[in-house]
Amino acid sequence: MTQDSEVTEVELERPSLKVVEPEVDPDRIWCDDKLERKKIAKRLTAIIEDQEAPFVISLDGRWGTGKTFLLKRWQAQLEEDEFQAIYFNAWEDDFCDDPLLAIIGQLSEHFDDGTFKDVALRIANFGVGLLTKQLTGTAVDVTDFKPESILDEYHEQRRTKEKMKTELRALAKQVKQDSGKPLVFIIDELDRCRPTFAIELLERVKHIFDVDNIVFVFGINRSELVKSLESVYGKIDAGVYLRRFFDMEFILPDANPVKFCAFLMNQYGLSSFFNGLSKSQASPFHAQELRSLSETLPVVLGRMGLSLRDMDYCVRLVCLAVKKLKERYTVYPAVLALLVAVKLSNPELYQRFVIGMARGADIIDFMNERHRSHGSGEPDPNRRDLEWVEAGIYFADNREAVWEQLTRLSEGEPLTRPELLDKATREMNLEEKNSSRKLRNLQDGLRWFSQQEVDYEGSVGYLVELIDLYERSVRR
Repeated sequence: MTQDSEVTEVELERPSLKVVEPEVDPDRIWCDDKLERKKIAKRLTAIIEDQEAPFVISLDGRWGTGKTFLLKRWQAQLEEDEFQAIYFNAWEDDFCDDPLLAIIGQLSEHFDDGTFKDVALRIANFGVGLLTKQLTGTAVDVTDFKPESILDEYHEQRRTKEKMKTELRALAKQVKQDSGKPLVFIIDELDRCRPTFAIELLERVKHIFDVDNIVFVFGINRSELVKSLESVYGKIDAGVYLRRFFDMEFILPDANPVKFCAFLMNQYGLSSFFNGLSKSQASPFHAQELRSLSETLPVVLGRMGLSLRDMDYCVRLVCLAVKKLKERYTVYPAVLALLVAVKLSNPELYQRFVIGMARGADIIDFMNERHRSHGSGEPDPNRRDLEWVEAGIYFADNREAVWEQLTRLSEGEPLTRPELLDKATREMNLEEKNSSRKLRNLQDGLRWFSQQEVDYEGSVGYLVELIDLYERSVRR
């Protein structure tokens, strides 16, 4: 770590700890499509563009798969392609007592002028007629409990519902005649809503809006929605029950960890900040730091099987570290990548390591165990990068002692401090090609770190100070 007190700091915009998703640029709809969701949007359009019968689709995606990004931009693309398409964030209207009010509100707002305004207003009027008396604040009269009154109300509700569906058919037919395409209603964030609101919304769509030339597309996290159903209905086969609402279900694939990390680093401003520091110093130092971090962070996070949401949190921890970064100070990419991942996924181990109660080998053992239980199960495509990270944490832990143990291992001598090496390294058979290669990579990594003009042995305490509330002296 270079600590030149004479270096003058430059004023650069520090990375953000939280980023609000930008609005869709109607002139450049897919300009920020780093996760390549435009291809999926095209396939969805091909599926629904000729649809005439009532059709309901679910698009299942975990957090970080770009579901909302995709749906918002797809709605804009559909509008550009002369569809009538409505985007509705259900969670924002979760405060409504009845989701029917939210749906007809979105419908009337979309058609608030032009050819379809009158039909949309009639639909809204009938929809209000279907809402409960509790919603309007009307007092309950004892005559409401007379059988004839209850039956009269039931028949009136049925008639109102059919009138509303008649108007919906007329609207959808008019849209189809005008554009040659169905009316598309995109509902997002359903799984974040109150369980009763989410279920009632699905039921309203199924029983009221199932008319020709209307397509509903729900953006959901299916596993979370299943939990909502179970919280209301108890022990049922919620997956089967949910399927009755959808005519077709699709799964949005997870983003590639490397591309997603690169996307996050750009989104939070890390890339521009590091490159800006290098430019201000007329030195490649921080640009090289960025490149190293961009290579090691996704490899570590991917190996540990972290979700995209967890990856986002880890990148924000990196942003926190950079908040205090000075010019020509390093962030120790190999060590930082592993520390932020462990801090999130095993806080207890992280605490023990930073105060000297756990070894670098314990960190590596944990990463390998996470890979076995949460990873893809596939061979590591970036084995050398991982071994470089392992060498970095070994160096930061105890360079000389680890080097001695690796030397003894290579010479076939008994280990005197086996706890300094991770289990996989201790059990290596050097007659195997992969084992001998790993040993060479670990030794090369330790040798490389030794030759740098930075204090890797002090890196743990330094980094902990940047990403936590500890003082740098916590590590021995």
